[in-house]
Amino acid sequence: MCEVLHISTKTGYKLIHDEKVQAMKIGRSYRIPKAHLLAYLQIGTRQCRGSNRQR
Repeated sequence: MCEVLHISTKTGYKLIHDEKVQAMKIGRSYRIPKAHLLAYLQIGTRQCRGSNRQR
C-alpha cells in the first residue's frame, strides 16, 4: 500500500489504525485487499472533487 500511494510506512499504519483503509491482520502483518485500497482512493477522489466545486 505504501509503495502504491507513495507514502511512508508510518502514514500507512496511521491510515489502518484510523480505519480509513480496511485491512486484515494475519499474524504480525497486515493484508490490504486491492478492493479496499481502491475504495479508499475513490473516497479521497470524491472529497477532492467536492472541495474544488465549492470554491
